[in-house]
Amino acid sequence: MSDYSIRKLDVDDWPIFKQIRLEALSTDPFVFGSNYVAEAEHSDDVWRDGLNSQDGAIFVLFEGDAPIGMTGIGVKHDGPTGTTALLWGSWLAPKVRSRGLSKVFYEARIGWARQHPTINRVIVTHRASNLASKFANQKFGFVRTHVTEKVWNDGTKEDEVHYELIL
Repeated sequence: MSDYSIRKLDVDDWPIFKQIRLEALSTDPFVFGSNYVAEAEHSDDVWRDGLNSQDGAIFVLFEGDAPIGMTGIGVKHDGPTGTTALLWGSWLAPKVRSRGLSKVFYEARIGWARQHPTINRVIVTHRASNLASKFANQKFGFVRTHVTEKVWNDGTKEDEVHYELIL
């Protein structure tokens, strides 16, 4: 069994954040709301600033000492039921997919949300065709709330499915 661990990054971990984020953007360019070219141009200060918030957390999954995945959560202060957190940016290296590791992501993010002093709801969305995301979030108690039409970064028009978890 491989040695997996997850850690919330702090400001001093910005090189790890930069490495894994750029790897994710180059490996799966149409999954994210940004792209490799734009983020590769970020200064070191931009990478540091991305890790310097009380209202967000970025977690990196390691196999031994090697970063193999990342995920994020951030507070949205405009939710209808009080302060809401949004899950974002999940990515696993292709070599470790389909091993049930999304469980570690959900546990870390939901744990962080439960510790935050104002969050009472967590939301997440996915492409309608992303069945792995659907099954993972429902396994952790997320309930489908609605569906919207969306044109994704690859130009594909496909429904975006929205879920929430009340804490």
